[in-house]
Amino acid sequence: MKLRAKKKSIVNRNKNKVLSTTAPSAIGKKVMKAIINEETTTLLTALKNIVGKEDQKRAEDLEKNIIKIAVKAYLLIERNKLDGEEFLKADRPLRAAFEQLARCYNGRNRVQNDAFMEALVRVESMLREAEEIITNLLAPHLTAKNLFRISSAFGTLADAKFLSRVFSDESLEEELEKLIDAMEYYTQFHYT
Repeated sequence: MKLRAKKKSIVNRNKNKVLSTTAPSAIGKKVMKAIINEETTTLLTALKNIVGKEDQKRAEDLEKNIIKIAVKAYLLIERNKLDGEEFLKADRPLRAAFEQLARCYNGRNRVQNDAFMEALVRVESMLREAEEIITNLLAPHLTAKNLFRISSAFGTLADAKFLSRVFSDESLEEELEKLIDAMEYYTQFHYT
């Protein structure tokens, strides 16, 4: 019995290692496409392009971190170590942040700068809440390095100053529109 459990553990470790090393690769991206829908892929691509405008390495790290964490979460759910419905706790603040960002985008030229910044600070707070929920869910199952990936990904996005720069950069208009469209699509569906 112990030998069988040990073999299963070795198989799981090898599966984790393969997925972990391939997550940012073409194979990992194919796994991600199997896990997530087209709109989520659009959202990730737009995020990468927007962040890449300021810092290409940071954008690549952002994409890699999101993919790795998503693959690890998927494996934990697949192995029944986490209930997928637990992630719905993070859906509420994430959905609220997306809705607020869409309102900011649609009204950015009609509101005063102070009101606009207050709205972006609320978005930052909502994203931080989602980060905390996801971190608490995954913390028992991840190494410190992987927990840092969560912090790094949210740290890039949950920053009102960064969001303000993005909204005011006319060269990002097309990517920003794609991002907001993907966020609005996400908020149309309710997961229960």
